[in-house]
Amino acid sequence: MKKMQQGFTLIELMIVVAIIGILAAVAIPAYQDYTARAEGASGLAVINPLKTGVEDALARGVAGSAIDEASIGTATDASPLGTIAVAIEDTGAGTVTFTFDGSAGPKIKGTVVTLTRDADAGTWACTTDMDEKYRPRGCGAAAP
Repeated sequence: MKKMQQGFTLIELMIVVAIIGILAAVAIPAYQDYTARAEGASGLAVINPLKTGVEDALARGVAGSAIDEASIGTATDASPLGTIAVAIEDTGAGTVTFTFDGSAGPKIKGTVVTLTRDADAGTWACTTDMDEKYRPRGCGAAAP
């Protein structure tokens, strides 16, 4: 009688484990880059709506120095990825910043996304000191 094969041989199992290891070695860095880009975009998404609050306060005649996080409907710790800071001058110029700390990933931890308001034109510009590959779309490099 012929004996039927009962399972996989040791070498077949070792080959499968090696293939999984190679795939993981490629996938993990790609996943870390993906999450860093997502976190970078999230930081911008947290502070982008605050422009409306600043513009509304200025339109109502609130002095720029009186505009802070609470007056525009947020808190400094509104995101677990980092902290929010609002600094508007009485001229209307100023910044809204998001500093990545807290639970931000190691590739962007310590970086800052800044929305800067030009008082003369009333326009906003986005800058960041993140590496280019993690930078949110529409944000330029911060001046050194």
